[in-house]
Amino acid sequence: MDFRQLRSFVQTVDLGSITAAAERLKIAQPALSRQIQALEQELGVTLLRRHGRGVVPTAEGRTMAERARQILNDIDAMARDVVASDHRLRGTITLGLPPTVAEVLAEPLVSETLRLHPEVRMRIVSGFSGHVQDWLQRGTIDIGVTYQSRRVPLVRSQPLLMERLFLIEPAGAPEEPLLLAEALNRNLILPSPDHGLRRLIDDAAREVGVEPRVGVEIDILPTLISFVERGAGSTILPLVSVFRKVNEGHLVARPIRAPSVDRLLVLWTPLNRETSRLTGPFLDMLNATVRRLVTNGEWPGTEL
Repeated sequence: MDFRQLRSFVQTVDLGSITAAAERLKIAQPALSRQIQALEQELGVTLLRRHGRGVVPTAEGRTMAERARQILNDIDAMARDVVASDHRLRGTITLGLPPTVAEVLAEPLVSETLRLHPEVRMRIVSGFSGHVQDWLQRGTIDIGVTYQSRRVPLVRSQPLLMERLFLIEPAGAPEEPLLLAEALNRNLILPSPDHGLRRLIDDAAREVGVEPRVGVEIDILPTLISFVERGAGSTILPLVSVFRKVNEGHLVARPIRAPSVDRLLVLWTPLNRETSRLTGPFLDMLNATVRRLVTNGEWPGTEL
């Protein structure tokens, strides 16, 4: 078993296709198949199952892929640390963000990285909070930012900020605050029940004993906002998601009171693998950027 076989196997699992993995790795497909077969023979287990559209890992294959990622990440981190023997930071760091957070945080972080660490390549991937946590556990990303959700093993958490939700209504609606019970009685357009934001709203509704009046469920944020803008209903969102449209007069954001509906944004780092020299400085930069955005009012509806 060698590192080349491990990289080939992980790439095949990630792409779900020996053909696609061979193209990505720039090796012949038969050679890649032989590498995987050699791994299976050495371990005495079947790692991949073939089907008409590609391959899927067996239970043993999933375990192998997870451990292989950890090993390869450690090897890559060691190589980066050895090469970066001077004081300049070099290498790649991958950050996972929810879509609404990426809209606010991605551009300032990229700008700061280019200014402070020009030899660092920052990679940003976007997904729902559960996906970001899963990527962190699998070793796909180095740092994750999510809205507060279930605690996961082998991951360290740090609160970043508190974000308040608002009732978002079409232009011309009143702007004064309203009670949560009143907001829940609007004709609401909300994400589906499995969405993290919807679960937060449903939990708040149970606390005040009110059933939300949901007319339409849409998980695609731009589409949801467009329906509200056209007057099809109201929604409940963080202010940052609609700040530009509110400023332009296309939407109205009404504070929710008694009680307010808040959610915590959390920074996650792994405990189950060695971090690179980039992680510490990048975490400092991320925290400083968040503080600046909140303090300057560039991340509206939030507090530290």
